[in-house]
Amino acid sequence: MKKREMYLLDGIRCLFFYAPANSIFITLLSLLNGFVPIFQIAVTTRFVNLALQSVSTGVLLDDIYLQILFIVLLVAYNWLSSSFIKLMIIRLQLILQQKYRSTILEKCARLEYRYIENADTWDLISRVTTTPEEILINNFKAALELTATIISTIGVLFFIVAQVWWAAAVIIVCCVPLFGLSVKSGKANYDASRAVAKVERKYNYLSKILSDRDSTDERTLFGYSDKMNEDYDQAYSAALRERVRMTVRWFIKTNLGGIFTALAGFVVVVVLLAPTVAGTVTIGSFIAIVNAVFSLATALSWGLSFRIDTLVSGREFLKDVEKLMSFHETPDALLAPEYGTNVDSIEFRHVSFTYPGTGTEILRDVSFILRTGKQYAFVGANGAGKTTIIKLLTGLYTNYKGDILINGKELRAYELPELKGFFSVVYQDFVRHSYSVRDNCAIGNVKLLDNPDDNTDIEAALRMSELHDTVESLPHGLDTKLGKIHEDGIDLSGGQWQRLAITRAISSPAPVRILDEPTAALDPISESRIYELFGKISKESLTIFISHRLGSTRIADEIIVFDDGKVREQGTYEKLMAEKGLYCEMFEQQRSWYQ
Repeated sequence: MKKREMYLLDGIRCLFFYAPANSIFITLLSLLNGFVPIFQIAVTTRFVNLALQSVSTGVLLDDIYLQILFIVLLVAYNWLSSSFIKLMIIRLQLILQQKYRSTILEKCARLEYRYIENADTWDLISRVTTTPEEILINNFKAALELTATIISTIGVLFFIVAQVWWAAAVIIVCCVPLFGLSVKSGKANYDASRAVAKVERKYNYLSKILSDRDSTDERTLFGYSDKMNEDYDQAYSAALRERVRMTVRWFIKTNLGGIFTALAGFVVVVVLLAPTVAGTVTIGSFIAIVNAVFSLATALSWGLSFRIDTLVSGREFLKDVEKLMSFHETPDALLAPEYGTNVDSIEFRHVSFTYPGTGTEILRDVSFILRTGKQYAFVGANGAGKTTIIKLLTGLYTNYKGDILINGKELRAYELPELKGFFSVVYQDFVRHSYSVRDNCAIGNVKLLDNPDDNTDIEAALRMSELHDTVESLPHGLDTKLGKIHEDGIDLSGGQWQRLAITRAISSPAPVRILDEPTAALDPISESRIYELFGKISKESLTIFISHRLGSTRIADEIIVFDDGKVREQGTYEKLMAEKGLYCEMFEQQRSWYQ
């Protein structure tokens, strides 16, 4: 992908790059289709004239059979070429799904994390990744069909010029404003589609909540289905109204153009009547030209508008693709983690951070030191900066002020694979992968996927997360498919899914394990047991966990309290309780949870 504005030719080059044989075949057939109407005029003219001559003389001329054969061949070609093009388009789409879509998705995987969290860039990413191969193919088809239409138009105009030259000029004059209307309409439609896409994502989200099984309990208990139905109807109606307006505007412009070209065709027919009656234009020529003119009127009204509209919309899409391709990437983002380096210490030294595009400092002059062999708890109110610390520590953002030192070396000086190899993270919004139990566990250490016959490490991790007995009870054990996308898929409870996510972290050989409040679906006792477990298996490493339930933080070797982007307090549970500060106040508010 070139770092410049992508025009339609760039999109077509992509097709020839990814699928040259299919693209060449489709191009040749489509261009040949442009000559078919020209051949039809010549064959029809000759056939009608021979038929009339045979009727007038009472003798069936031998040449008429050849013309019938030509007509049959043209009809057969039209049918076969259409079928072959459809088949090649399907093959082309499959190839593009595999190659072109992969290119775009790999680009998205390499993007700096700030683009994912920004609403505008995420909208663009969503537009580009939805159906890229379909849009690219539609552009290709529209370009070829437009070229074929131009070839047909020139050929038909040639026949018309031979009879009435100025009639051809009338048709051309009618096409010029139609072309301009189509170009303007295409850009307006794509701009409108950008706006509608945001509303559509909203009602699609609401539709998922209204139909999703995981939301059934809350919908039934709280009775908010009516309210959500109302919100869905409003969002859907707003999107539908805009789509209807777009369609109506396009329909009006298209039919206005059709009226102009139909009138031009009518003029041509009227003008040709006199010379036909006079005998200077044969009846065969008259019938063939009239048929071609009205076919041309259709192609130059609805067909021309649709194809130009598709091309202009496609051009705007390719601009979005080019903009996506210009986004900055994270070097080595797709490389696997490199394990093996121990982490002795992590130090934040006067670190401040503001999310890109915002003016509010989330972290302000934060300093602390973490050492291996200890378990740390980060606590504080929502928005205090706890999760932001994890994002910086794992390299998702590097535009911070100050220094983050790992083993005394600045974080930004590490290669990304090595930095990845330092950390194993279980997030609060963990992913429920619709894979087998074994694959769900092995994701934490992809090397385990290379040896499917050795389940020793996976079973050990399942025992540590207290999920081994549950897996043993499943129909196919480790090979049991999870999720309802599989016919025999099994769904787990919320707590079991969380334990499975924790198992992934245990499977990882990373020296630093981070739990960003992944135990929300567990009861406080189970949560404390999970943290105790991590403490035991991480004696020689470093563990960080974030929790709003402070009862579980008592097991930490050290607690760091964040407030308004700063480190407010730091120390052991006993020390912080004795100080009667913010931690003590928060703990006392939750004391009844644990009594």
